[in-house]
Amino acid sequence: MVNVNDFCGKTDSDIIENAIKHKEADGIVIIPPRKADVEPERDFWLLDRAILLPENTTVILQNCKLKLSDRCRDNFFRSANCGMGIEFPEKITNIHVRGEGLCVLEGADHPRATGDRTKTLHAPCPARAEDVCQMADWIPAERRTPDKLQFMDIHGHTYGTDALNPEESQYGDWRGIGVLFANAEYFSISGLKIVNQHCWGISLEACSKGRVEKIDFSVNKPRVIDGMYTNIENQDGIDIRNGCHDIVISDITGRTGDDVVALTAIAGPDYKPGGSLENTHVMHNDWTKREADIHDIVIRNVVAHSQMCFAVRLLAARDSIYNVVVDGVIDTAGAGTTVLLGDGGIYGEEYPDSIRNISVSNVVCNSNTAVKVSGYVSDSVISNIVNQKPGGSAVSVVNENYLKNVTTDNLVTVAKQ
Repeated sequence: MVNVNDFCGKTDSDIIENAIKHKEADGIVIIPPRKADVEPERDFWLLDRAILLPENTTVILQNCKLKLSDRCRDNFFRSANCGMGIEFPEKITNIHVRGEGLCVLEGADHPRATGDRTKTLHAPCPARAEDVCQMADWIPAERRTPDKLQFMDIHGHTYGTDALNPEESQYGDWRGIGVLFANAEYFSISGLKIVNQHCWGISLEACSKGRVEKIDFSVNKPRVIDGMYTNIENQDGIDIRNGCHDIVISDITGRTGDDVVALTAIAGPDYKPGGSLENTHVMHNDWTKREADIHDIVIRNVVAHSQMCFAVRLLAARDSIYNVVVDGVIDTAGAGTTVLLGDGGIYGEEYPDSIRNISVSNVVCNSNTAVKVSGYVSDSVISNIVNQKPGGSAVSVVNENYLKNVTTDNLVTVAKQ
């Protein structure tokens, strides 16, 4: 076991890297609050780049905060097998990030980039309609009135100080993800409070036999930067991506910008190598060389809400999601839909068996719809659903022909007042 405060370096990132480089046989690296010997006013760690986790490494945070600097366009933590230009990340095993006490991962004050690969960077990036009309140069002048603004006029752009920098990508990508593991087996992420992440809080790609638990999210959407309400896109909580299986996600709390927990198996047809930019995946998408489906996942005890999307979302495009248990979801704020199954083909073709062998139970919300089925679902059960919103629905099905052998039971709603 080594303690990061026992090591030296020119920057905080150097210090932590030196500790990991010199870890002992047990692989344990302790990160306590930063020693205040150099900068007495700062007891938190300021990161300029991602902390890379090599195989057989356990990082234990103890009542500390790690914050991204304004120079950082990178993750908080990333499995060391992936990154810029690594086309085919090799399997990595036994990596863990564990928080003890209050352990905070906080985004930069002025992020260089936010959002996913579909969002263009802009700085400033106003979020309020009146500011958008005055400052958004991407909107034609004749539409710069609040009554004429369209959804993508605001949500097609996202804050980033790298905007218009000719040497940098003008879109968000995998570097904006808070904790990113790829092709990892026997892993865990637990005991963290993630604050104002730049994109998704946690993303797993082709990972298996692991746990993500006791994660609290705190996202302000929109967020005030330099006195302006600023738009930051795609601040999901936990994203489970293609090839993930045998994973438990439990005890998730707080608020996110987008989906709180999302299983998004989108098998894009156009090949992109691992580590390429303008891509939210860090893994390659050669589906002849790796699995595209997501399966054998447990999602339990989600007490949270999304400020824009869904508490739990299952989305399969050109592949499948199966053997999934969603048990215990409390949506802590009224919203459109709490749990979404499928999307009807928006992200790519869905198959009749795209989403199958699913159990959704014990959902409590105050939403328009507790569980919405927008795509194909088969051989599944939806039960014990309580929607406390007067006139709200427990289960809504877009197309009855999309259902095959789906049972519903104990659906409770409140009559219109």
